[in-house]
Amino acid sequence: MPEKNKDTTKIYIKTDFPAAFLLNGTFSDRADGFKYPANEPLYITVLPLEAHLLPYTVKMLDGKSLYNNNLIASFCYEGEIFAKLLPRYNYLYENKKSENIRINATTPEKLFWAVKQNDFDLAKKFCTEGLLSTIDESGLESFFNDYTAIMPDEFTTKNSNLNNYTYQIGVNNYSTGEPFYLIDTNSNGVLFHFELVNGFVDNIVGKE
Repeated sequence: MPEKNKDTTKIYIKTDFPAAFLLNGTFSDRADGFKYPANEPLYITVLPLEAHLLPYTVKMLDGKSLYNNNLIASFCYEGEIFAKLLPRYNYLYENKKSENIRINATTPEKLFWAVKQNDFDLAKKFCTEGLLSTIDESGLESFFNDYTAIMPDEFTTKNSNLNNYTYQIGVNNYSTGEPFYLIDTNSNGVLFHFELVNGFVDNIVGKE
């Protein structure tokens, strides 16, 4: 549960499409750090600015969505709430779009879901030989066991220190660390950097 701060809670909301919001009835063209009374419901209405997308409303309590759960991904981190609102399409096109979302997933996301589905042959395709030399199938399963979802860090307006970083390995090779939240059964996010070499996961490092 988010921590209280003078009886208010902050929520940071992101979308991949242009939108405005109604937050407990208050109109806003952005939602980065919206404060509302702690432990009280928050009603979020997303108003897409693209004609082919449909508006909808989500009710949240203590950082968890109570309605339209398939259209929001949310978690708590350091006492605040972070939420990603997904596009709502006409149902005629929903299945096709869902396939595109899976295809366009990042390598860390593909690795996570392959492990969660116990498809270790597929999971190994997203790892470097170096990583596979240090961890086996049971190790991968154990590492992700306590988490139910993965979410890229898109909230750099608050966490500027969580931007992607690059570090040198050897003389001419570089690896990129991409920040992701692993989310547990209590909707708490834990930050990890997935270090990539040539597009494959080479290491997973927790927040220092």
